[in-house]
Amino acid sequence: MAAKKKSLVKRKPVPRHARKYLFRNDHPVDQHVEGILNYWRSGKQEITNLRKAVALYYALEQGDLPALFDAFPQYKTQFAPSTAEALEQFMQILKQQQVVQAPEPAAGSKQIAAPSFAMPVFEDDDQPTLIFKKVTETENGSSLNFINMSKQLIKK
Repeated sequence: MAAKKKSLVKRKPVPRHARKYLFRNDHPVDQHVEGILNYWRSGKQEITNLRKAVALYYALEQGDLPALFDAFPQYKTQFAPSTAEALEQFMQILKQQQVVQAPEPAAGSKQIAAPSFAMPVFEDDDQPTLIFKKVTETENGSSLNFINMSKQLIKK
């Protein structure tokens, strides 16, 4: 049997540009980073991993935590609160929202008679607008949705 020859299909060249990085001599962090880059270069993964690392770093700076979970799903459970923690947060919110009842009038005071009239009805909605960010990735997503909505009510 004759060995199969790989067909050499030429790919279209992609325009590229180069960047140069200077590392400090005798600096442990720079030496460590350079070692990682050299390791990636030996496996022909240097630029791919650099792209991923910079994109992830930028996403985390912007507060985009799901980007971390997309890259490293094994850490998702460490950041998602358990149901017990979510219930505890809910109980704390309820305690903060308890309405203080007005004291009853003293026995000797009399209420002033006032004419009753219908209160005005407004067409616009005076209720606060809640922003709903649906969490579906975790097993206790519904409780997290409820807690997040409750937190928004407290802020307003």
